[in-house]
Amino acid sequence: MRPVNYLNVIHCFIYLAECAAVKVTDIKATKDATVDLSTDVCGDTVCALVSHGMEPTVSTSEQNGGVVRILLGFELPSGISNSDDITQCQLQMQAPIQAPDGQYYLQAFEAGGDWDEATINGASGVKTGNALGDVKAASTEVPGPIDVTDACKAAAGGPLSLWLDTNGSAVTFPSANTGAAARLRIFT
Repeated sequence: MRPVNYLNVIHCFIYLAECAAVKVTDIKATKDATVDLSTDVCGDTVCALVSHGMEPTVSTSEQNGGVVRILLGFELPSGISNSDDITQCQLQMQAPIQAPDGQYYLQAFEAGGDWDEATINGASGVKTGNALGDVKAASTEVPGPIDVTDACKAAAGGPLSLWLDTNGSAVTFPSANTGAAARLRIFT
C-alpha cells in the first residue's frame, strides 16, 4: 500500500475551495449596432451616414477598403464596481447567421464615449481604444470567448462599449433587438 501524500491532498482542497469561491455573472448587451465606416454610397447617401442600430442583425466586414464594425454596449452590474474584484471577463457572441466559408477572425477593441443605438453611424466619432482579445472561428459555429478583461476592469460598475472587427468577408450575428444579444461573462 502506498503512503498518502498529505501535501497533495491539502493542495487539492485549497484549489477546490478557491474554485468554489469564483462567482460568474452573465450580462447581455443592452444595445448594439452595425457601423459602416466606408465612403461607399448607399442609394443617394454616403453609407457612413446611415444608422443601422435598430436592425435585427449586426455585421462586421473588411473588404475592398471598406470597414464595417459591430459596436456593442453593456451596463456592468453596480455590484461589480471594484476593478480588483474582476478576475476575468469574456465577450461571447451568438452563432453567426452568416459567416465566410472556412475560418475567420474576430477581434475586440475598447470603444469610447456614450452613443445612442437609434442614431449611431460612421460619422458619430466613437473612438477606438486598445486592442483586447481575438478568436479564430469556423463558419457557422459559435465563436469561442474573447478576453476583454482589461476593458471590463476599466468600466467596473458602469457602461462598457466594445468594437468587434473581422478580417474579411461579412460575419452577421443576431442583434440585441432579437433577444439573442452578445453577452459578457464576468468572473469575480
